[in-house]
Amino acid sequence: MKEHLKVSKKDAQVVIQDLRKRSLVDDQSQVQRDMDYVYIPLKESFKSDSYEIIVMESIPSKTKHFPKLAGGAFDLIGDIAITKIREPERAISLANSLMETHPNIRSVYLDRGITGEFRLRDLGLLSGEAKTETMYRENGVQFKLDVSRVYFSPRLATERMLVSKEIREGEKIIDMFAGIGAFSLNIARVQKADITAIDSNPEAIRYMKESMALNRLLGIIHPVCGDASQKISELDDADRIIMNLPHESRKYLELAIGKLKDNGIIHYYEILDMEGIEERMEEFRDFGLTVLKKREVHGYSSTLTMYSLTAINNKSKL
Repeated sequence: MKEHLKVSKKDAQVVIQDLRKRSLVDDQSQVQRDMDYVYIPLKESFKSDSYEIIVMESIPSKTKHFPKLAGGAFDLIGDIAITKIREPERAISLANSLMETHPNIRSVYLDRGITGEFRLRDLGLLSGEAKTETMYRENGVQFKLDVSRVYFSPRLATERMLVSKEIREGEKIIDMFAGIGAFSLNIARVQKADITAIDSNPEAIRYMKESMALNRLLGIIHPVCGDASQKISELDDADRIIMNLPHESRKYLELAIGKLKDNGIIHYYEILDMEGIEERMEEFRDFGLTVLKKREVHGYSSTLTMYSLTAINNKSKL
């Protein structure tokens, strides 16, 4: 008997991809299906706020998997792999292993840290082609981006899918720190919403516009280049605000609340420890927000986690 994550068929592909990136799928067992659900075998137990975990009989996998020639975590963005391994020999070993076993990967880079005003990755080529522009697809949305000119994390693919499912037709949404418009495009693909997507990086706005042209969208996206703390004051109050700036979101929280309609929803992301998230939830209550959901998006370090808080504004503006 083994723990399996029970997900609907329409969500299965994205969830499996997310779990594989976190090394949580047991590849020695088969993914099972019935009429409505997919059951994903888990390598280790974890807490899920979005899906049910059930214990059921596992079926051995018939798939032959490539041997792991080198260990190490990496992000895959289109045909570009990025790792943060600092030991040179391990990083090069992983890069060569990826190039040998994954025909779709054309470049492997070392992420040496985040730098500059636009929080860009400092990248060093480990193996493959010296290219940084790529095409990336998630949740049926196609993106064009340059990993050296914009910051993008594929680890929020599941989060973006979950948020897009909550949107109602006709909502006015502000995506405060939109980047290349990952949240905005996920939403606009499935719902007739009016979205203002703000980012201070001109390259992010340029790639957002290119990606908009690549997709058939139901909603309308208004790309805005500038400082969100200034641009938001020019906008009407929103039904929903997305705050994905996990290292600095708290600085803009009161400003965002001031632009949120009564009964409006805020999607807030921050990297915190367990004590910090409890303090932040208490602070939300002090601001008149009721937390509807708390979700651990992914681990950040041994003590820190990226959290998602979904909250409703039920305190009338004075």
